[in-house]
Amino acid sequence: MTAAGRLQAKLRALSQRERILLLAGAAAVLIFAVIRLVAYPAIDSYRRSRAAIPQRLATLERYRLAMQGEGKIDEAFAEAAERLEEAEEGILPGDNPAAAGAALQGILKPIVERPDTRLTSVRVLPPVQRGGYAEAAVQMDLQTTTEGLAGMLAGVARHPKILRVKKLSVSSGYYGAATSNRRETLVVSLVVAGMTGAEVEAKGERHEE
Repeated sequence: MTAAGRLQAKLRALSQRERILLLAGAAAVLIFAVIRLVAYPAIDSYRRSRAAIPQRLATLERYRLAMQGEGKIDEAFAEAAERLEEAEEGILPGDNPAAAGAALQGILKPIVERPDTRLTSVRVLPPVQRGGYAEAAVQMDLQTTTEGLAGMLAGVARHPKILRVKKLSVSSGYYGAATSNRRETLVVSLVVAGMTGAEVEAKGERHEE
């Protein structure tokens, strides 16, 4: 008897219940094989596709922006040029740094002219190149009161031109009992700077470190 014949004989010898259990086991094995060979790869593929969605969206977004990039870049340049034009309204006038220094001196003169202030010296400092601009500065030595100094600093800060106090040193004299009723006088050294579009000449060029 062949192997197939012996297998058929064994199957016929089984009871109906045993045949049902055997068929159920075979079906379970078949279902597991289908899941392992078909369902699992499909699930893995779905998970990989879902994980790749953010990256694919980002790539498409970059391409979309690149397509619109030329117009966006032109718009950004136009906005930057407008902001630069507005900012340059705050630079000092003058065709050269020396003229800008003189203009700065003229701006500061009415700020320090106060009844409680005495200007002892004023001088324009050498200009310093700052990229495409030059910095002009004026040093002033003066005697004033606390209120006078506060008023001058406020005047510099509120001026339409872009000015900044680069250096400030303040000292006061000695006051004894005999001078206790006198208003305290401050000895002030002040350096105020502004920017100009004129470049420093080569022989006087100094770069910021």
